[in-house]
Amino acid sequence: MSLSETLTHPSTETSSGLLAEAVGGIATIVLAIIALSGTSASFLLAVATIVFGAALLIEGTSIAADYAHLRASVPDVAFQVGTGGLASVFLAGITGIILGILALLGIAAAPLTSVAVIVFGSALLLSASATLNLHALKARVSGDLAASDMMSGAAGAQALSGIAAIVLGILAVAGTASASLSLVALLVLGAGILMTGNGMNNAMLSMFHNPGTAAH
Repeated sequence: MSLSETLTHPSTETSSGLLAEAVGGIATIVLAIIALSGTSASFLLAVATIVFGAALLIEGTSIAADYAHLRASVPDVAFQVGTGGLASVFLAGITGIILGILALLGIAAAPLTSVAVIVFGSALLLSASATLNLHALKARVSGDLAASDMMSGAAGAQALSGIAAIVLGILAVAGTASASLSLVALLVLGAGILMTGNGMNNAMLSMFHNPGTAAH
């Protein structure tokens, strides 16, 4: 099977990854907005941290699965895997879940969630290159320049959302409206993984190759 054929026929695993990433991103956004409105801010901040940590783990798994699938489908195509970036995604997801659980138990909730936000932002920033390499490979082999430009933009947006989260997290750690800044950072992160996640990019690439799908 050629890579272009692989790209035009997404697997059930890819669809599941898209759904899980989307649910995780939307849930994080909704929880952050409700908390910012003043409803159980500390509790929802901890829950949103756990939810985004889980979404990040799913994102990392989706990217790793795509790399493995491409290597198995087209063994003669050379490409570079950003193992450092992928490792940071998994570590950040696990760390965020642990910090969120500790915050949920009431153990230094504000500082821990602020640190988790910085960890999440760093993971998105560090994994942007791995994401870009993966998307560039898909677009290069499929020969779709429009998809390549779109995916390059998605990787750039991911890096920017990571930088924004890091800045907001540092300000939160400094003690300036910690909860509010952490919630805003989670809002940014949720939107970032929703719009630039691997599952969403796979769906967009599939639409480029199957324009009739979007019409139905």
